[in-house]
Order: sequence, then C-alpha cells, then structure tokens
Amino acid sequence: MTTRPDLPTRPAAVLMTWADIAFVHWPVPVEILRPLIPHELELDLHHGVAWVGLIPFEMRDCRFRGVPPLPGLGRFLECNVRTYVRHRGIPGVWFFSLDAASRIAVIGGRVAWGLNYRLARFEHWKSEKSTRYALSRNRGDGSGHLDWTPGDVMPSPPPDSLEHFLVERYHLYSMRRGRLLRGRVDHSPWELRDARIDSMDTGIVTAAGIPIDGDPIAFCSKGVRVSGFSPVYADQPED
Repeated sequence: MTTRPDLPTRPAAVLMTWADIAFVHWPVPVEILRPLIPHELELDLHHGVAWVGLIPFEMRDCRFRGVPPLPGLGRFLECNVRTYVRHRGIPGVWFFSLDAASRIAVIGGRVAWGLNYRLARFEHWKSEKSTRYALSRNRGDGSGHLDWTPGDVMPSPPPDSLEHFLVERYHLYSMRRGRLLRGRVDHSPWELRDARIDSMDTGIVTAAGIPIDGDPIAFCSKGVRVSGFSPVYADQPED
C-alpha cells in the first residue's frame, strides 16, 4: 500500500480488502444528477461529462479499530451506486446507495459515516472465467444483478484518463445531521482488467432516480487492501 503525504495523522479506523470488484459506468446528463446531490458539492466532470457507477464487490478481512471480531462484519458482499463530486477542490465520491449483506455494517455505516447503507440479500458466484453478483433489498425497493467476464490486463491509466478519473478516488462525502462529512481511504493504485458484461439488471441504479441508457464501460480487478479513516466535517482540515 502506498503512503500519501495528505493522509490523516490519526490511525486508520478500519482495514479491509475490496475484492472481486467491477466498475461499471454510464454517462449521465448533469441536469439529472445535480438535484440528487447536496448543494454543498459540485459535480466532478471528465471533459464536461458526469458519470454514474455500479460497483459490486466483496468486503474481506475487515478489522475495525477498537472493535472485537463480530459475526458478519469481517466478510460480506456489497454493491454501490455512486457519482463523482468535489468540495473545495477535493475530488471524491458521493454514494446514492450502498447495499450490503451485513446488518452490523449497515447500521455502522449509517450511524458513524452518514452513508445510505441498505440491507440486502446477495448471491455471489464465480467460475474460472466469469463472476456474478445479484442482490435484492430486504425492503423490496431495489434489486439487480451483474455478470461479467474479465478481459485483458489494462496498462496503468494516466492521471488525465477517464479510467483514472473513475477508479482512483480517495475521499468520500456524506451528510450527517445536516452537515457535510468527508472520509478518507488509502490503497495502492488499482490493477485493472477490461470486463465484458454478459448480463445485467440495473434496477438499483434506476431506484436512485437515475435513468441510464446504452452500453456501459466496464473494468474489473481482483482487489486492493484499504485503510479507511473516520470522517471529519468537510469544512475542517484533516488531523
């Protein structure tokens, strides 16, 4: 894992691995996304285009600082719907939803991080050639699936590329009690492969009020080890 000069000085709150991950993205008109994010944030655009992503993965080897190992917290499935934002020049991620199979993770993410975690039932199937995630929210207000086949290894994307813009994100934003929070993560750069989408149901994207159309662009990765730092109010500096 890299050590970046802008990391907080406080210890990481959680160590985790994001594994068996896909990054599936569609361009979306700015006028659709703008009303869906807090006014404190600006949309982060790549060459004038806004993007929404569907990101399924497996959370593995989660270790929370000061918390003993708890059943269902160390390893679980998750799927995010997200877009890209900036606040005071700092690029980050805004999550429309974070579906997870762990009730403890859902409660913790909502209370401690102000994130829109949702409890869902998942299927995860993987063969030598392909991977499948499927989910259905416990409250019945969203479902979907994604099947993909990994392709060729991609070269490391340059900083100005769309691939870098979509995956190399080290801040997240959320709202808690009416105030904007900023969280920080650290990990090595993603090692990406092309991904061929074999089948998909994007119901949890449309459930967020985001219409999508056309074929997405897709990448995948075996994963990275991640350090996550507890959030701070976005109008305050990191400590």
